[in-house]
Amino acid sequence: MIEVVQLVELQAVDTQLQDINELLGDLPKKVDKLHQEEESLINAVDKDKNRLKEIELSLNKAEHRLAEIKQKIDKLKDQLSLVTSNKQYDALTQEIEYLKQAMDEVELEDLELDEEKETLQNDLREKEENLESLSENLGTRRGRLEDLIAESADKKSELEKDRKEKSIHIDPSVLGRYVQIRDARYGLAVVTIDGNSCSGCGFVVPPQTVSVIRKKTSLYNCDICSRFLYFDK
Repeated sequence: MIEVVQLVELQAVDTQLQDINELLGDLPKKVDKLHQEEESLINAVDKDKNRLKEIELSLNKAEHRLAEIKQKIDKLKDQLSLVTSNKQYDALTQEIEYLKQAMDEVELEDLELDEEKETLQNDLREKEENLESLSENLGTRRGRLEDLIAESADKKSELEKDRKEKSIHIDPSVLGRYVQIRDARYGLAVVTIDGNSCSGCGFVVPPQTVSVIRKKTSLYNCDICSRFLYFDK
């Protein structure tokens, strides 16, 4: 029966369309993910560069602060030789100790900033090298994926046209059943008989029915999964 062959051909087209739809559904996500990876690394590099600028500014401030404190200490030390009372001497000594403590704190902060700067510079160097390599790699991969998307879209258009032409020659009631089964059975409405079993669900088909299916003299649906069955030589 000619409709058996037509349904088999229609199923082949629908299977390809289903594969393309799944592919097109996944590829844009992959392209977006690649963009996000690159953007994330660019943001990380920019963040490190901004932090380096902040550290440099803080180091400069610390350097000026240390110079100011040292200058004050030197002035106070010069005044020690000029004091005329123990009270004045103690006051100047106490102020010098306070300034020395402040100097120690600034020097500690300066040391921590230097260590952070060195670590950050090493990390930034590595990230910039990775970004350069990643950008080149992503450019190639994005190009391939976008080309594949375009090719798939063209193929999909051709298949949809082919499907429309094939559907015209199938009885509307049969086509309606086919679409209903296809949608209910994850896109697969027409399957072969494997020996004497439905390859869709494994149901054992009676021998006399198998004989009819082999001759392609009429349409037959599996009693269990309702798929159209056909014999593939």
